[in-house]
Amino acid sequence: MTDRAPLTTGHALPPGGRVAADRAPSASPLPRALTRRLWPDGTVLERQLPFAVLSAAAAVTLGLPGIDVTAVAPVVVAGGLTLASLVLALVVPWRRLRPSAQDVLPLLQIAAVAALRMGTGGLGSPYAALVYLPVITLSARPGRARILVATLATAATVAASSWLDPTVDQDVVVLRSFLVAASALAISVFVHETTERQRAYSARLEGLQVAQTELLERTRESAVALQRVASTRRAARDQLISVIDSATEQAIIATDREGRVEVFNPGAERLLGYAQGEVVGRMHLTDFHVRAEIDERRPRHRGSPPRGGSDALAEQRELVEALVAPARAGSADVRDWTYVRGDRTTVIVRLAVTRRVEPDGSVSGYVVVATDVTAEREAALLKDQFLGLVSHELRTPLTSVLGYLELLLDGTEPLSDEQREYLQVVERNARRQLRLVSDLLLSAQVDAGTFAITPQPTDLGAVARASLASAAPAAEQAGVTLVPAVQDAPLVADPVRLGQAVDNLVSNAVKFTPPGGSVRVEVAPLPDGGALLAVSDTGIGIPADELGDLTARFFRASNAARRAIPGVGLGLSITKAVIDAHGGELDVQSTVGEGTTFVVSLPAVPPGDR
Repeated sequence: MTDRAPLTTGHALPPGGRVAADRAPSASPLPRALTRRLWPDGTVLERQLPFAVLSAAAAVTLGLPGIDVTAVAPVVVAGGLTLASLVLALVVPWRRLRPSAQDVLPLLQIAAVAALRMGTGGLGSPYAALVYLPVITLSARPGRARILVATLATAATVAASSWLDPTVDQDVVVLRSFLVAASALAISVFVHETTERQRAYSARLEGLQVAQTELLERTRESAVALQRVASTRRAARDQLISVIDSATEQAIIATDREGRVEVFNPGAERLLGYAQGEVVGRMHLTDFHVRAEIDERRPRHRGSPPRGGSDALAEQRELVEALVAPARAGSADVRDWTYVRGDRTTVIVRLAVTRRVEPDGSVSGYVVVATDVTAEREAALLKDQFLGLVSHELRTPLTSVLGYLELLLDGTEPLSDEQREYLQVVERNARRQLRLVSDLLLSAQVDAGTFAITPQPTDLGAVARASLASAAPAAEQAGVTLVPAVQDAPLVADPVRLGQAVDNLVSNAVKFTPPGGSVRVEVAPLPDGGALLAVSDTGIGIPADELGDLTARFFRASNAARRAIPGVGLGLSITKAVIDAHGGELDVQSTVGEGTTFVVSLPAVPPGDR
């Protein structure tokens, strides 16, 4: 048997420790030591020692008065068998043999008891009780068959003790054999069942010890992982705070679910004019807003004044709910608000509100990022005022000038060639300025979302032919050849707006093509009833990294600016707006030094008319 180290409460036994049969704290050391030697947890040699010690004590008592040694030879044999069991227990490699081989040792001890009884009076020998030690040792081992062996061997010792005394009554021998065998059977059964329970208990303890070791290891690993996660979260939090604190151009405000401020970064201090200590834990998000703007979004109790006590708290919650309702629903909420600064002045901010979500899905608060857009909104207002000024102060006079120029050119009064030339120059420049004003106004309509088209049955081929006719004089003057490839392509569209788009594409192609180059205009119907327009030139081309910005207002390609080619950068933005309004698509392909191709695809009917 190998030594075991069972689990105890909270601590494991040291290596080499054994499971005692009796773990009760009140058990005395002597019974525990004897039990440990006799029980299966002792080594093979330890289990033979109690019998050897008692046999040695019996040998000492052989010379005492009253001890009758009737035959010396059996006594010597008994001593030899006892010594043999000790030597065998010490020198035989029992772990290499089958477990049943160890049964030889208690059987030798039982034979020694039988021999000792034969030499010391037979049935009346005072050493008969020694047989119970090997019986206990044998029956303590696994297997119920050993109980039967121990019982029969005990009965045999009684029978063998009468072999040298023929005068003994055999009925007495049989009766005593039966009684001793019955006693040995009872002891064997008790010892066997007790040791079986002890083995099961030890196995459970071993399992618990293994489980405890695994649990401790997992606990250590979990603690290390938890510490690593905590360190990572602390580092991430510190980094996030550092990033938030370094954002000075945006005001970042974090609140709890009730709207009370928890984070107020330096950008918020600069924008709102409050110190962090004045705000965190003391003010609500709604304290920075114009009340009327929040009331507009409140579903009920609009404009009702806050009341005291719990009603005031409910009012505050309602204001916060109106402010963060889209973010609470999970959608992005970015719009303009008016913030009230600490000095009671106002500032217009673009506000992005997002919710903070806990792992269980509950909302723990909100994060608000505010950007000062006051200058942008003022610029937009100035732009609107400027466009209104352009419309009223430039467009009307230019229209009047052109009208009077037509009267002069077509009038009955004769004009000299020089006068007519001067008037034509005036007319040409006036029309150019009027186109610029019209483009500015159209661009403003697109930006304001008021741009609209008036669809009607139209032939894109006819629109393209008209544009080619209009561009012919400029192309001839620039030395550029126009190459038409136009087919009839009927569709439903706004012919005026579509004409503007085609005019812009053709005039741009002529303007950016050097003398000797060509501009090809193709129109063809599409199988689904729409139309395709392609305007290709052999001009200077557009850098690849600037293609995405072509349709932005006032954008001009870098090579066009270097060559001082006239223009303000509105034509393509207007063209894109017209095409988008018709539900079409605009694609551009260009190579610097080789030319550019604009491809327009239009549906048969605009989306709004289907």
